[in-house]
Amino acid sequence: MFKTNDEKSFRNCALIQVDPQVDFGMVGGALYVPRGEEVVAELNALRKALQEAGRLRAVINTQDCHPPNHVSFQVNNPGSELFKEYELPDGSKQMMWPAHCQVGTPGYEFLPGLVRELNDIVVPKGTRREVDSYSGFGSEDCVREITPLNLHLKGRGIKYVVIGGLAFDYCVSYTARDAARLGYKTIVVRSATRGISPESCEREEGLMRAAGVIVVEDVAEAMDFLAKHV
Repeated sequence: MFKTNDEKSFRNCALIQVDPQVDFGMVGGALYVPRGEEVVAELNALRKALQEAGRLRAVINTQDCHPPNHVSFQVNNPGSELFKEYELPDGSKQMMWPAHCQVGTPGYEFLPGLVRELNDIVVPKGTRREVDSYSGFGSEDCVREITPLNLHLKGRGIKYVVIGGLAFDYCVSYTARDAARLGYKTIVVRSATRGISPESCEREEGLMRAAGVIVVEDVAEAMDFLAKHV
């Protein structure tokens, strides 16, 4: 195993687990991602591998955290259709979703079996009624919602972010592309994420790679990459 005496420079990785929540990852969830429950074992394995390699400085769970009147809920937009874009009164376009991940509901909770420790960080997103935030860093315009995720990473001297969670073709992709834009070496582990459709997964993987994101197949490949980079 690759080792270094400089722990501060070596423990420079954060594991970002994107929205590993019941509504996305359990059959019957409001916005179930096919085979979403399978990410739990892979995320746990990824955490263990990073810990055993001495690379892990922080585990961050992003958490969709919507109010009942959220703009992305189809039920709040008369005349809109589920899973289709809808033009909002301000002229912006918003995909219409079923109501999901509302605070206080079972679907808002993290997936059963996901390893969590006391020093894990939780970053809520999608908390504001008027804007959707796929990225763990906040809204796409980088204005209407800014989460503390970047502050957590910078404050811990993070250089590499390793990402899994749900869904590959939405919140994982947006989070990864934002991380790369902000200067973090970003690795997405395919085995630790699931997507909604093959077509959108292919599109988003292309966008991620174009943004400089490293997309690897599994935990072993992620660890091989990190072993070559301090």
